[in-house]
Amino acid sequence: MFIIDDLLDQYSIVEQFDYNKLQALLDDCEDYVEKSLGVSSQEVEPSTHYLDHDAVLSFEEYASTVRRIYRDNPSYRKRIAKEAIATLRAYQKEAFNRRNAHLPSLDEYLDYRDASCCMKQVVANTEFANGLDLPEYVMESKEIRDLYEAAVAVMWITNDIVSVRKEIREGFVENIVVLLAHGNMQRGLDASLDRLQLEIDRVNKASDDAASRFAGETFERDIVLLAKNCKNMCLSSWFWR
Repeated sequence: MFIIDDLLDQYSIVEQFDYNKLQALLDDCEDYVEKSLGVSSQEVEPSTHYLDHDAVLSFEEYASTVRRIYRDNPSYRKRIAKEAIATLRAYQKEAFNRRNAHLPSLDEYLDYRDASCCMKQVVANTEFANGLDLPEYVMESKEIRDLYEAAVAVMWITNDIVSVRKEIREGFVENIVVLLAHGNMQRGLDASLDRLQLEIDRVNKASDDAASRFAGETFERDIVLLAKNCKNMCLSSWFWR
């Protein structure tokens, strides 16, 4: 996703908006993500050639490693693919907003921001990064879902807050501070900080709840490690300046 980001920006420049290339890149990436992770009914054919072939295939080494390590855990591979594809679709929404000079409502923005920030797919890779292979019922539990969702929210809200001045200078106003400001930037900042605190509290509560629910399980330490990783990612986002 990070590699294709520049291409997406290039194709979605308002004055030179190239719908065909933008859509082809998004469709090709979605196709390759599903096939390379083995969550599609089809495999990537050797003869397949995508429009931005090298960019799309930059996913290959990662996907083959995940597929090898988690060959017996298709649910996890599907979850990784789901988050990657959600990011692609959120990128598309952002591109059309820019082309149409559309400032989304707060509800619209909240609907796609957790995907467009890329952090959902980063968080989904926490197990892979730590060599964990947890049962899917654990990862689908309310406690872990709340932990992941809140951690992602902390990261993107923090990013919006620290980058709002730069984004306004660049004419990019899809930002929670702007959407909560209603003409008063201090009000927008205060409201954003309130939301950030709520999500920080959610991270801490979900972490405690997960540790409590899975206490005594063979993977108890893995749950603690997941929570620690999420908190570390939240802390690191303060350096996005």
